[in-house]
Amino acid sequence: MKPNLYNLEGGVGKHLQFSTLIEPLYKKYQKKLIIYSGFPEIFNYNKHVADSRLFAHNTFIDNSYQWFQKFDKIFYHDPYKSDWLKGNKHVVQQWSEMYEVEIKDVRPNFSINKEREKKLFDVIKNIGNFILLQFTGGQGVIQSDYNKDNFGRNFKQGQDLIYLLQDAFPQHGLIVFGHDNEQQEYVGETKYKDNTGASLFCNREDFLILSKYCKFFIGIDSSLQHMCSNQKFNKKGIVLWGSTMPNMFGYDTNVNLISEYPGCTEIEPKKIVEEALNLEIK
Repeated sequence: MKPNLYNLEGGVGKHLQFSTLIEPLYKKYQKKLIIYSGFPEIFNYNKHVADSRLFAHNTFIDNSYQWFQKFDKIFYHDPYKSDWLKGNKHVVQQWSEMYEVEIKDVRPNFSINKEREKKLFDVIKNIGNFILLQFTGGQGVIQSDYNKDNFGRNFKQGQDLIYLLQDAFPQHGLIVFGHDNEQQEYVGETKYKDNTGASLFCNREDFLILSKYCKFFIGIDSSLQHMCSNQKFNKKGIVLWGSTMPNMFGYDTNVNLISEYPGCTEIEPKKIVEEALNLEIK
């Protein structure tokens, strides 16, 4: 029985959201998925995925058809190329309708690298309580022309928020997710090293694992909110919204703070900490 091929474009967050559909698609067609995408490592550890590889067939050659004949159905459904752009529903809900599958929970449902988790477990256990933070995003890989504003999604008061979090949660580590070219290192963010002195938690794969163990998270509309909102982890957090909206990309299980300033993520750090303290109480 030939497998189905699923093609996926977009950023890390969009890939994580696609993970919600994998089990329903497996159940519908009763066969494992083949996925071609921009970030294939995200799907490598899912038991319903037979193969996940880099999307690499933009250029067609004379014998391309021979390869594609190895598949039963070839899908390229993309909410970003549909009337979902009108903003009336969640992106995962739109995807489920395009694929004609039923979903009960729009949160991501990805699997992590268990071998890497075992290697990090003792380190994470020794850290104790920690909070994951993301104030900048928008680039799955480092770009030379990075947009520091991230089209209105980046939160520019990260340093002020970290100072307040240090006072409110003095026994918690504060681990920041982001590329080096997005912002300078914050005063007060927590860095960890292994027994050889090498820095830990410097890549996406490690943060996917950290998301399972964090106390809670605070982030913008970017990949960290999707990591921590994994159905398997059932974490709660605070998401800061600027130029995008939670009804299209977010999750009701989190506290969604929406900026009243159009086109930018302008939210008082004090308000964020107040919400964080309420999360802690719950």
